[in-house]
Amino acid sequence: MINKPMKFHLWTLKSPPFFVEKPEGVSVVKAGDNLVFECQVSGSPEISVRWFRDGVEVQQSVKHMMSFCSSVATLQISNVTENDSGKYFCEACNDAGTESCTAELVVKAYLIRFKIENVSTVLGDVAVFCCSVEGSLPLSRAFHNKVASLRIPVCEAVHSGNYTCLVVNEAGQDKCFATLVVKEPPTIQEKPEVVRVTRGDPVCLECRVAGSPQISVGWSKDGKELQSSRKYQLLYEQNCSRLNIKSTEADDAGEYEFRASNSIGTCTCKITLMVLEEILPPTFIKKLKNIQAVMDSVVTIEGKVSGSLPMSVEWSKGRQKISEGFKYKLLQLENTVSLELKLSESSDTGEYSCKVWNSAGSCVSSAVLTAKGQSSDVNAITCRNRALGCITASWMKDRRELRSSGNTRITFVSGTASLEISHASKSDAGDYLCKASNNVGSNFFALHVTVLDLPGPPIGPINILEVTPDHMMIQWRPPKDDGGTPVTNYVVEKKDVKKPWEPWSVVSSGGTSTKAKVSRLEKGREYIVRVRAENKIGIGAGLESPPTIAKHMFNPPGSPGLPECSDITENAVTVSWPLPDYDGGSPISGYVIERREMTGKWIRVNKTPVLDLRYRVSGLFEGNTYEFRVFAENVAGISEPSPTSDPIKATRAITKPGPPGNLKLKDWSKSYADICWTKPTRDGGSPILGYVIEAQKSGTAQWDRINKDLIKMCAYRVPGLIEGLEYRIRVRATTKLVTVNPGSFLKPSWQRISWFHLRLWLMCHAVIL
Repeated sequence: MINKPMKFHLWTLKSPPFFVEKPEGVSVVKAGDNLVFECQVSGSPEISVRWFRDGVEVQQSVKHMMSFCSSVATLQISNVTENDSGKYFCEACNDAGTESCTAELVVKAYLIRFKIENVSTVLGDVAVFCCSVEGSLPLSRAFHNKVASLRIPVCEAVHSGNYTCLVVNEAGQDKCFATLVVKEPPTIQEKPEVVRVTRGDPVCLECRVAGSPQISVGWSKDGKELQSSRKYQLLYEQNCSRLNIKSTEADDAGEYEFRASNSIGTCTCKITLMVLEEILPPTFIKKLKNIQAVMDSVVTIEGKVSGSLPMSVEWSKGRQKISEGFKYKLLQLENTVSLELKLSESSDTGEYSCKVWNSAGSCVSSAVLTAKGQSSDVNAITCRNRALGCITASWMKDRRELRSSGNTRITFVSGTASLEISHASKSDAGDYLCKASNNVGSNFFALHVTVLDLPGPPIGPINILEVTPDHMMIQWRPPKDDGGTPVTNYVVEKKDVKKPWEPWSVVSSGGTSTKAKVSRLEKGREYIVRVRAENKIGIGAGLESPPTIAKHMFNPPGSPGLPECSDITENAVTVSWPLPDYDGGSPISGYVIERREMTGKWIRVNKTPVLDLRYRVSGLFEGNTYEFRVFAENVAGISEPSPTSDPIKATRAITKPGPPGNLKLKDWSKSYADICWTKPTRDGGSPILGYVIEAQKSGTAQWDRINKDLIKMCAYRVPGLIEGLEYRIRVRATTKLVTVNPGSFLKPSWQRISWFHLRLWLMCHAVIL
């Protein structure tokens, strides 16, 4: 048997690719994020993978990074944008077949906001905020043409403050801030109608006003404005204007007009002053008012009195007279009487009276001072009862009976009823009542408990009254909760928004004013301001302002009009220009002038801004040609330059020459006369070309020119004279100036020529042809 070789064919069965894991159906990401599509593929090798977006194959690039390793296919998209949105599918292929899977990418854009402009309006007018927003829909607010608006149809004072526009979509949220300032015209809050005074006594006319700052005030009488002088003293502080007349006379009687104005409007009122010879009894024109104050605070009770001087003042509490001392301070300033005391114990409360008298009569006014007891940590309240028989005691708070529970413990031992509260909180403050009863009857003792705490935050918003590149003025309202004790100080702090890691910087501390100046800002930087109230317990929570950029609230002015040049000389020229069409919202503080020689560099002419609309530019060089331009300036900055002026050449100004001098008759005959003269003392800035001789016959008004051509020399023979006639002869000097203006005549000199019986009246005259 012969062994023959055998042939075998080995066939391998290949499987097509299939996806073990697929990417999510829809992926929603924010613009700017990175995204990775990932899927796991199984099947016989070799497997090739391709990615497509909306049917177009995705190519490998820095933005699109594709890989296929260990059966995992990935597509990484960097810094996605809305243009990357669409349907992506991954295609896997081998010799056995093809398989694909699909995923969708949705990119939500960030919100892009444009800062709202601050709005300033007048009380009663309309205010509209507008904010343009771009972003992926849907947005949280309704928009018209991508603009969100807030309209306040009738603005009131309470509408002043900071406003925030907040917009939200799936990509996130954004907000911007703006301030509304509602300006109020001045109004008169308090004034007297008629003031009576005895002649020789001082008097004070007083008006209290309200309105948006800055308020300017003034007083006038019979149409004449009054100024501070030896006779008058004008004061204005804390919205109260006073006109003090140091010693009244009969002619001071009459009607006085008070005027208050701001940028919104003006208000006026009239006060009648009556100067009498008789002594007037005192009268309270402002009576004492009841006061409720907290313990350990300083209280001032005051009133205002009119009447003839001298007047005596007496204060009393109940029936006991009060004297100046450590506890009480008695004051009398002009027509104001006041009592100042420290409310340190419950016996300080009660009725206080002020009696004022002079030789004509007296008047009395009274007020009641009440106090609130206070305690920073209430541990125990006790009431001692003394009575016969079996006594029961109970406690009530705000008309509800208390019982021992939690942090409250009630005891009644040896005639002493006690209420103990541990870890007192603000909810424990209120009115408490202790009731003691036996078989005969009942008695009560009431008191008010105040739990001291840190003050709350000031009432917002923080109003930005003024902003400049180096400071801002802010204002706020006192906190609603002062913590049970008066606010003694406000701490104002600032922080750079771009430097959140830095601590708050204290701007001011040490006053109770609700207005502060935040200084030492850097131009163009954005700041947040925080205000915290402080009482004797400590510093409370803060109120923060919206971010504010340190810059002017207005813009640089527009450019001035085209400059014009006039009055040109060899070394100077006058430049004038029209006003700009727009002052940028702030008055123009001056103008800057620049000059340049043709095709040269611009050079500033004036060191300090010019207030006028014209300026005399000196220091020019004769024969050079110059151009000029002008800038306007206000506190916000300098404007764009004006159009460039027409070029001018610095040259001497040409004027009339002086008249020739010393005209003389040298020789004569029956038909001619020889005359001579000297040159004019001034040529008017242009060389003298020659002279013109004119003659006038006696009895006529006509002057006849003798020479046709200009005479170069200072001598000439006048021909064509007629024997027996009398002549007047004059000489004119001529320059290049076209305009002809006769010069001034010299004193004429008469000379008789007997031989020819010729009479000549010779005179010199200057002319410019």
